Formats: sequence, C-alpha cells, structure tokens
Amino acid sequence: MLSRLALAAFLGFAAAGCAVLPRIAPPWTVRPRLFHGTQTNSGPEPYASTFGDSDGRILYFGLSPFLELAMQCEAEGGKYCALRDFEQPGDHLIGRFDLEEERFLDPLVVRAADPQATSSVWDVLVHSNGRIYYTTVWNEFGSVRPDGSDVRYYPDAGIGLDELWEGPDGEIYATRYLGSGVPGAADENGAVVVFGPDGERRRQFPFAKEEGAVICPKSLAVDPRTREIWVNSDIFYPDGRPIGYDTFRLSPQGEILERIATPVVVFMSFDHAGRGWFVDDVDGHWFVRIVEPNGRTTRVDIGSHAPIDVVQDIKHSGNVTLLSTWGRTVHVVRALAGGAYETFALPVAHPRDCPRGVALGHTAVLSPRGVVYETVTCRITVARAGAVDP
Repeated sequence: MLSRLALAAFLGFAAAGCAVLPRIAPPWTVRPRLFHGTQTNSGPEPYASTFGDSDGRILYFGLSPFLELAMQCEAEGGKYCALRDFEQPGDHLIGRFDLEEERFLDPLVVRAADPQATSSVWDVLVHSNGRIYYTTVWNEFGSVRPDGSDVRYYPDAGIGLDELWEGPDGEIYATRYLGSGVPGAADENGAVVVFGPDGERRRQFPFAKEEGAVICPKSLAVDPRTREIWVNSDIFYPDGRPIGYDTFRLSPQGEILERIATPVVVFMSFDHAGRGWFVDDVDGHWFVRIVEPNGRTTRVDIGSHAPIDVVQDIKHSGNVTLLSTWGRTVHVVRALAGGAYETFALPVAHPRDCPRGVALGHTAVLSPRGVVYETVTCRITVARAGAVDP
C-alpha cells in the first residue's frame, strides 16, 4: 500500500538461476463491468472504496474520503493535504459487496459520526475466527461480526495503526505507521504490534530512532514457517532527501535480521502453502520473487509500470495469486504443475466522473466462480475485471 505520508510527500509536502516466465493471454474472459455503491455517511464527506478482504462470498472494504480529499486539496494548491480527512467527523463504515450476486450490501457501521473521531476506516482483515478487524489510523482499532453486530474497540491498541495481517495461531499483526503520538515513547518512531484475537496487545517491536531519519513501517507479512516478520517502510529525512523505502526482515522476537534498500520491495505476502511473494521494483520494472519453503526461487516478470504506480495488495486463492496496482491493473499469477507459473494482466476500466479525474485500484479478490473483482477509489466502486480458468 502507498502510505498516507508517502502520498502526502507526493502531494506536495534474485536468486541465481531463477526462471523468468513470459506473460500470456488470459485463458478465458468475462465482460468487465463497474458497480457503484450508494453514499450512506451521515457526515458531509463522500466516501470511497479502499483496501479490502474477502471471506469468499463477501468482499469487505474500508470506506474513506482520504485519497480523494487529498487529491482535491493538492489540485487547489492547499497545504498539509494528507490531513484533510480529519477536518470533518463521519461514520466509520466497512463496505460490503456480494461477489455471487454482484451487488452492494448495506455497509457495517462500526462507529457513528463522533466529533472526537474524524478519521475513517482504512484497512480490514477477515480473520479465521469470522470477525472483521479494521484500522482507522487516527482513531480506534476494532472488530465486528460480519452481520454488523458485536462491535468491539480495543483501547490498549493506541493510535497510528495502518495495515493488518493474520499470523500463526490467529494473532493479528499491525504496523504502527505514525508512532504512538507520545513524545519520547519507545514506539514514537513506528512499530510492529501483535494482538491476540481478543484485541489484547501481546507484543510490540518498535523501530529504533535514527539520526536524521524517521522510519514509518507500512505493509507487513509473516512467514508461517519461521514466524519471521517482513515489513516495508517509508523513511523520511527532515533535511529534504528523497523518501527511502527500506524493507526489514525481523525475527519472531522483533530483532532486525536484514535490511534491504535495493531493489525496493514494493509489497510482500505469504500464501497458504508457505510460499513467500516479494514484488521487486528494478528501474521501473516489476518482478515477483516466489520463494518456496525449500528455498527454491522463481522470478516472474509482470512488466514495466508508470512512474507513479505501486502494487497495493496481494491476495491468494488456491493456486491463483492476484496483485492489484494503483494503476488499476490486476496481475494474475497462477501456479502450474511441476513448480512453474504463468501470468497475465487484467486491466480495470476507468470510472467516469471521478474526483480530479483519478481512479486508483486497491484490492483484488477472486470469487468462487473464478471472477476477479477489485475495489477502486472513485467514490464507492467495485470493478469486475475478468476471470481466471478455475
């Protein structure tokens, strides 16, 4: 995911012997289509689809005005555009889209409009226990049942929580992107936080302060075999140097085992087979390193990208992996017999009448019928991108 402060900066503030496989045409297609949801926020801000997760039938996703407000602010020559979301209170909502019937369901209201809560839902996690966990960065970390009942807030979580990952034993890992907000605290510089399914904070691994730099961890993934934690970051330099994007490999106890500056690891994930998926950006070109539990590595070329584009999310479903991009292209990588992989790209249509004319892709998921859907930030939009031969 492109973090909030990285966006703020943008808005003005291989292993030897790896096989590189060709890109192929999709095996079969369905007609692309865009679905538009209804605004239900009781506050003045129109919300848009952001990051999501699926239980197989329902796609759950955050609803937030953050990106659209920030882009509008920048276009108007405003300052501190990344803070525009926090000027107005609004409901904290989790969107829902039925993948089988292709229709929006009423969003889950996890917090009604509150003058003390001006943030919005950012990331969601469909946990194996059936609950939906969510972050709001500036406000609460909480969870809810899929039907909207039994909303719980976890006050011990603190602020600044960004992205979520379910690790071994059902523990919930989160990045604390902005730090705790407490001057002088150990986690002032950002951290990885581990919660139990009950929301109780069990462990926290703060990043040590560095002279002249601020480390902000954003996306994370946990190796189910070794329990090592992979975290990428934004690194800000007050002296005006360009933002850094180092990736860290942490031990289960939070010790830094490896720090990678180049190539930039745009996103990483682990699938149910224990394979690690790492998207490397090499001079404007994306390669996916797929690392088997036995160490065998395959390097898949998914092509060049625009200067301002990023892989936003990775989702796995059986032998199919979907990589969604800000530029609204879903890259499909399918595991074949014998350890080979094939890949093709599904472009997503640009919705009309988007604020500032920009539509951004976020999370792509696969339905049980093999159809690919992606959340798109252009108000509340879900796109049917195409299909994968099951």
